[in-house]
Amino acid sequence: MDAKSSLIPVEVYLPSTVFRGKLFTRHNRLSDCLNASMSDGMVRLDDVEIQTLSGTSSLLKSKNALINKRQVMFVIDLSSNLSTTREHEELSRVNKEPRRVLIQVESFWVQGDVHLVPGLELDSFAEGKSSFIPLTTATFVDFPDSEPRTFMINREKVNCLMPLTEALPIAAYPALARQK
Repeated sequence: MDAKSSLIPVEVYLPSTVFRGKLFTRHNRLSDCLNASMSDGMVRLDDVEIQTLSGTSSLLKSKNALINKRQVMFVIDLSSNLSTTREHEELSRVNKEPRRVLIQVESFWVQGDVHLVPGLELDSFAEGKSSFIPLTTATFVDFPDSEPRTFMINREKVNCLMPLTEALPIAAYPALARQK
């Protein structure tokens, strides 16, 4: 690994599999790596642990894996809170306002903050050009006590994006209540 590359600890969610490992990148930020041209369609993970979402399979391990970015539902940054804070500081330097949202990605519901340029409406943001949407201080709705993380959500996999104006109990989401 040269001086310009780094390894970022992540979880990568595909429709039936979760990969946990270190994402190899030459970019400074996870968002820059994932939003690089889709012609560079694969991301590399090192020190990989693989598990299916069914929860019944045993954990598999591999030295590395190449994952097609188009198949990724979302990526969770597992870096320490310092890197999340650093990314938040960068976002605030470019004069963006956090907006609390609820996003459905496949069968997952996630809540967190998108960061919008002042005056930009959520509708315009949703039609953006970047492949992955950064969602900071994000948690799974059905695990609200989980540690907030930065999620990078594949825009093509988003089923629903809406402003979150108040916290609703899980019973208010019938589909989520059935997942438990």
